[in-house]
Amino acid sequence: MNGLDGRQWWRQQLSPIKQQYVQQFAQGQTALDIGAGAGFYGRMLQEQGFDVVGVDLDPQSEYTYPVVQARLAMLPFVRPFDTVLAFDILEHEPLEQEALHELRRLTGQRLLLSVPNTDDALLTPYNLTFKHHIDKTHQREYGVADLSEKLTQAGFQIRHIERRGKVSPAVFSEFVRPSVLQSPVRFLIKALFKLKILHNDRLMADLYVVAEPI
Repeated sequence: MNGLDGRQWWRQQLSPIKQQYVQQFAQGQTALDIGAGAGFYGRMLQEQGFDVVGVDLDPQSEYTYPVVQARLAMLPFVRPFDTVLAFDILEHEPLEQEALHELRRLTGQRLLLSVPNTDDALLTPYNLTFKHHIDKTHQREYGVADLSEKLTQAGFQIRHIERRGKVSPAVFSEFVRPSVLQSPVRFLIKALFKLKILHNDRLMADLYVVAEPI
């Protein structure tokens, strides 16, 4: 990973799911990009006509919009932003209640949030789990019910919440021996999914939320 930890590495990658959320659900004229990372989603918002400000604990050298150094639990802004992005940030903040308060205080119209899914019950019988469970920078992970409850208590109305980031069961082909059989087994599993003989909507790595202030 070129000397980067796991969190820093994935922050350099454009996520099609996050891109979809920004394009589909961002609302208004101003936006706050919390955890700006490489600036992908802030630039998308700019292209959509938003006036964007970013926040990051370790800002990069080049952004096309202003970025300040701050943490989620103590954001240095007075006025709310129409759209707030908080992708893969809340799970890293030790002060969860303060962070939720800040998200509510600064969300004028819409919050777009993602966090790691804690539900790995389909994996644990095979002595497997999501990779993010071993991320030592995570303070916690979330299920649909507890995340919904915490956001509601913080003053949000959940407009949309879903599991995304599909984990392909084709990974189980890696356990097949002899190894020459791995490729046909992988092909078979993928074929069964395409034919809708196999189906799963729980084995997803992340939770995505669209919420609005009450």
